[in-house]
Amino acid sequence: MAMRFTSDRKTLLSAVMPALAASSNKSTLPALEGLLFELKGNELTVCGYDLEKGVKTYSTVLGEGDGAVILNAQKISAIIRNFPDCDISFEANEKNTVTISAGMSEFSVHALSAEAFPNLPELSGDKSFRINAGLLKEIINSTYFAVAQTDARPILTGEYFEIKGDKLTVVTLDNHRLALREETSAIAAGSNAEMKFIVPGKSIYEFSKLLTDGEETVVVEFTGKHIIMKVGSVIFFSRLLEGEFLDYRKAIPSQNSIFVKIDRELFIDSVERASLLIDDKLITPLKCTFTGGNLNISCSTRYGKVNDNIPVYKDGDDIEIGFNNRYLLDALRACKDELILASLSSPLMSMVITAATEKEGSRYLYLVVPIRLNGYNAG
Repeated sequence: MAMRFTSDRKTLLSAVMPALAASSNKSTLPALEGLLFELKGNELTVCGYDLEKGVKTYSTVLGEGDGAVILNAQKISAIIRNFPDCDISFEANEKNTVTISAGMSEFSVHALSAEAFPNLPELSGDKSFRINAGLLKEIINSTYFAVAQTDARPILTGEYFEIKGDKLTVVTLDNHRLALREETSAIAAGSNAEMKFIVPGKSIYEFSKLLTDGEETVVVEFTGKHIIMKVGSVIFFSRLLEGEFLDYRKAIPSQNSIFVKIDRELFIDSVERASLLIDDKLITPLKCTFTGGNLNISCSTRYGKVNDNIPVYKDGDDIEIGFNNRYLLDALRACKDELILASLSSPLMSMVITAATEKEGSRYLYLVVPIRLNGYNAG
């Protein structure tokens, strides 16, 4: 059936751009590189789906003929973005050619039949909870860096969510670091849910880009194998990872005896300076030497040597320990406080980074696995 409608540019962009995040860039199926436009009355839905995650948006337009077509996601978004701020007309004929016109410009674009679009999962579920959009965005952004980037252990490519009443715990880990966020009163009042689920890290990170820092509410629902997140006029959905997440609690050292309070910005600046001589293609540890009230960060590479010092407040023995500079920076940048606490025990045990003074109802913990200094000329 021929589809015909008119809409202003802003409305179309708000419908297309979120869905663009779920279209595939490298698929052998052209339909997965496209967006499904479907018009019923004055309601336009736009959907992108790459078989792992999807985004569906709802908008009100001036409808003149119901129908549905698939348009290449990159091309149609570029066309709309490059039109001036004016009304844009869409008209599809029976041969799946779509005429898009605005002002004095007109495009004739080849489309695919709507029947070629993959079947979507059920977009409503039995279990559900509500959470503030800004808080969820912050939690995702502060834990995503520790998601495993290879699928050698597929379960670690996801973000683990655990809900008990109004408390939310989110954990990510790979073989080198761990990130944990705990938020009490994160789940909207009235929820007595207890649930555990694992969302693919890349999918949930794409969803975080659609969230604002405001007071919008995200409604989260579940089917047997999918999670559905609804915010405003946008529905995001993703498959869930199957299997048991690792017992992350066993990875967190409990016998630390060295505690160091450090200014976070000074620590970041020092690590960044010491990293200037590191070749990212080689494994070269930063040597961190905690002595008295000083932290010395040093490194020796084929480019030269560096020594950098910052003041700290240490309780416990002196210690010399090595770290991957990038893993250390990721953890430090994820912290929210000016003063952080580094807890250690030995050069072979992970360092735990938390807030120097934890806030009631909110907690973060970052763990960084050390690199043996033996065999390296660490300066």
